[in-house]
Amino acid sequence: MARLFICLNIFFILLATTTSLTEHNPKPKPRPKQKPHAFILPVFKDTKTGIYYTNVTVGKPSLVVNLAVDVRGSALWFQCEEIGYNSTTYTPILCGSKGCEQTKDQCSTCMGTYGPSCRNDTCHAYLQTQMTYNRVQASLVKDDVVLSYTSPSTKLTARLPLACMLASEVVAGLPYGTQGILGLGNSSTSFVTALVSSYKIPFKVALCLPSNPGNDSGTVYIGGGRLPPRGKDVRGLLVSTPLVSIPETREHGEDNYYIDVKSIEVNGKKLSFNQDLLTFNKTSHYGGTKISNIIPYTLLDSSIYKALVEAFAGKAKKRKAMYPFSDCFSYKSFGGKSLLGEETPVISLVLGGAAKWDIYGPNSLVKVRKTVLCLAFVDAGESPRIPIEIGGYQMEDNLVEFDLDGSKFSFTSSLLRHNTSCSQL
Repeated sequence: MARLFICLNIFFILLATTTSLTEHNPKPKPRPKQKPHAFILPVFKDTKTGIYYTNVTVGKPSLVVNLAVDVRGSALWFQCEEIGYNSTTYTPILCGSKGCEQTKDQCSTCMGTYGPSCRNDTCHAYLQTQMTYNRVQASLVKDDVVLSYTSPSTKLTARLPLACMLASEVVAGLPYGTQGILGLGNSSTSFVTALVSSYKIPFKVALCLPSNPGNDSGTVYIGGGRLPPRGKDVRGLLVSTPLVSIPETREHGEDNYYIDVKSIEVNGKKLSFNQDLLTFNKTSHYGGTKISNIIPYTLLDSSIYKALVEAFAGKAKKRKAMYPFSDCFSYKSFGGKSLLGEETPVISLVLGGAAKWDIYGPNSLVKVRKTVLCLAFVDAGESPRIPIEIGGYQMEDNLVEFDLDGSKFSFTSSLLRHNTSCSQL
């Protein structure tokens, strides 16, 4: 009995000691997850087409999909069957559900092989492909997408809407190896809209396009806050102008970013052309300036293009034109390798809000041969519907930001003038 009493005393002493240690050294609580304030994607330049692309990982088993980046695009879409997308984690967006304009009795019938892109209960949308301007039917689903974010710099899996395309022509004109488009526009099917809604981040899309093809990547930023500390912070260089809201274009299935160009200057001298072209006409749907990185070079109405050439070329020695350019010159005419010197005229877009977007030599001239440079603008002919459509080349090594919350477009002009580039940010 005495031995039993001693054993019980030892047990209770040990129990009290353990309890005391636990109270003074509690189990550490798990650190709360930090809320992402911006998502980041790498962006690369294709050598052959000059189009910019990224890659995302979707579904389970994981599938890496290469996608052309389009600031106007209304969805993240790709050719699901063509690349073997058969994820076990996808769920269809059903007809009659929230986020689908179709009721259950309006669902389309699919006669193909059952799968993500072919189900009779799935919501469909007609998306415009920006390379062919065709409107193509797509099946809407949700699946896991792996993304990097900046606070902290790590990855998470987001549940996001995707669009599955069947038509093969949707990839016509895209870089070899890309299977679809990552649309960064503002629409109900938008990849960006879903991120903004799910993570309560600002509706901002910033783009820094690389000038060198290959592995030197630029970046797409979705959200707000500082840029990741990979290079110098250049946000202090941003100048802003209002985004122009044109409901008529949305009604016709377009999802575009327009800005208000008041005039164009070369070395501070205003170009002479019909200034009415710069204003969007609500009746004819002609006029205005929109931004479209999916086209390699800025397209200009013939009258604007001719005025630009006359002011820009000056006494430069002409050379034989090379497609798609109409005006080419001797390399020596513009004074050296950097094209940032005073020998190269500065093209300025004078914008609403007293802003001015200066376009320097690296964005106004393109080297096509060792001793030949061409003016990096394309004559779009007489009376195109959009007289000025700003292309990707003019945005290279410029940080640009589309702020839908503030309804403004911001830009830095060339970062090369500040001894940095999009590949260094």
